[in-house]
This record gives sequence, C-alpha cells and structure tokens, in this order.
Amino acid sequence: MKRIAAIDVGTNTVRLLIADYETGNKIFPVMRKEVITRLGENFFPQKIIAPAARERTIAVLRDYNQLITESKAEKVIAVGTSVIRESTNSASFIEEVKNQTGIEIIPIPGETEAKISGHGALLPVNCYYDRALIFDIGGGSTEFILTQKTTIVKLESISLGVVYLTEKYFLYNPPTWEELDRTEKVVKEKILKVRENFQSANLYPFKSDEEVILIGIAGTPTTIAAIDLKLTQYDRERVTNHLLKLSRIKEIFHKLVTLKSEERIKLPGLQKGREDLIIPGIIITVAVMETFGFSQLRVIDSGLLEGLILSYSSSGRLISCFSSR
Repeated sequence: MKRIAAIDVGTNTVRLLIADYETGNKIFPVMRKEVITRLGENFFPQKIIAPAARERTIAVLRDYNQLITESKAEKVIAVGTSVIRESTNSASFIEEVKNQTGIEIIPIPGETEAKISGHGALLPVNCYYDRALIFDIGGGSTEFILTQKTTIVKLESISLGVVYLTEKYFLYNPPTWEELDRTEKVVKEKILKVRENFQSANLYPFKSDEEVILIGIAGTPTTIAAIDLKLTQYDRERVTNHLLKLSRIKEIFHKLVTLKSEERIKLPGLQKGREDLIIPGIIITVAVMETFGFSQLRVIDSGLLEGLILSYSSSGRLISCFSSR
C-alpha cells in the first residue's frame, strides 16, 4: 500500500486527507482535517489574497505538514482552486507557503478540479444509474460533472462560490428579501447558462428512459444533510448517501434566512464558519435542482481529496467508477 497526503487549499477551507491506497482503487483514510481559513476573504474587487488570510492559511498548512511528516506519507499532493487560480498575487503566496511549510501548491484549472472531484465523488456510489450529474459548490467556484455509465461526458466550472456571493450581495444580518432575490437572480442566470451548454452538446434534456441521479459534494450539501439529520457531531458515514428532497431543502432555507448568523450557529449540524455561507450555498443548490429538474439530491462526502489520491496512485488513469473520453 502507498500512503499519500492530499491537500485542497480552497477559497474557504483548507482540507487534508492522509490515506493508504491499495491496488483495486481502495482508499483507507488515516486522517482527515478541515479548517476554515477564508483565504478568499475580501478578495474582490482587487483579486488579492489579503495578508491576514495568508497568515491563517499558512499557519494551518504548517500544522498539516507536521502531521504529514509524522504519518510518514510517501507523497504530498497540494492543489489550489478558485481563489489561487484568480488572484493577482497567488505566485507570491505559493512561494511563501513553500518557504515556510515545504508544501508546494499546484494551481489547477476549473475543469481539472471538476474531473478530479468526479473521481472521488463516485467512489462511495454504486453505478446503478444511466447518468449522474455531480455538482461541487466551493467558496469561489462551482463545478459540474456529467457522467454516462462509466464515462465523463461533460465538465463545467463557473465563477460562482459562496464566499464571493456572501461578500458581494449580503450586507445585512439576517439578509433582506431584496438581497435574497438579487442573489437568486444572479445564481439562476449562471446555472441556466450551464444547462444551455449541456443542451448545445445534446446532453440535456435527459432521456425519459434514463435513470439520472443528482449528487452534491463539498460543504454546502454535507451541511444541509447534517442539519437535516440534526447531527450534534458531524458523522461522515451518516451524511454520505443521505437523500435530500427539494421541499425539505427549501424548509431548511426558509428557517435559516429568518435567523441572524449567531442564532444559526446554534442549530445542530451547522459548523462554525459556515453560518453565513450556508445561505448562498442553498440558493445555488436549489437553483441547480430546479434548473435541471431534480426533486431530490444524494449527498456524498467525497470528492477532490479522494480524487487526487486515486489519480496519483493510478498514474493518471481516471478510475473509481468511471473513465474519461
């Protein structure tokens, strides 16, 4: 077995997975860590990673490097997503991280992020369906992966993330109905363009005789699931494969928007640091479901980190449940 450490330096969170990989696409997690550092804080309009956000993130990566050393991992793979892709000072940040922690961050394009996330997302899912639409809501971007049987047929990445939406559109606590309406309009327009791209490629509407499932990964769907399950302590096993109906997601949303962020954080299942981000996150989730015509969503707590380990371990082959055209 190979022991590999994967790090995702995101716009909102910095995540670590140390796992043993065994031939046959089997991953045995050794350690998982996640810290909200809000690297994309106050990112717009200059598109600069702020000094305080840099310091918070580097401190976490320094701790992660110590954990990786103690675990005796053979390989470290660290990637940077939306905020690092778009920032004007990402080169200096990457250099500072390497000098202070020894970790080298590789910025990855949105479609590469989508493809790798797709590997990890389907790892816990049985391929009983004809198609799966996977969406990954991040702090700065949202990725879409459409699969048919065992093949990826479409990848999309759009600049639509919960940190950016929160900072741009929400000034009041709780948000006003005007703020909510404006955000919903912006989100729906962007999701509609994704659907139009699918239509242009003759991939939508889905055929009536196909079984199509919608899979949500990353912090927003897992948080909604944790709230729905009323988890006082996060349980990854219970969250993964949890089914959420659109009607239930809307119920949760209507409750959350009436509360101030300091009141939301008291709800079981809502992690500190996500109390403001969950509002735009649910807006994106609902827009995806309504735009593509889904009444329910399957939540998977697996994605980019698992995909990184699978991709490295297989020497670049696309594995888990599917291959690529």
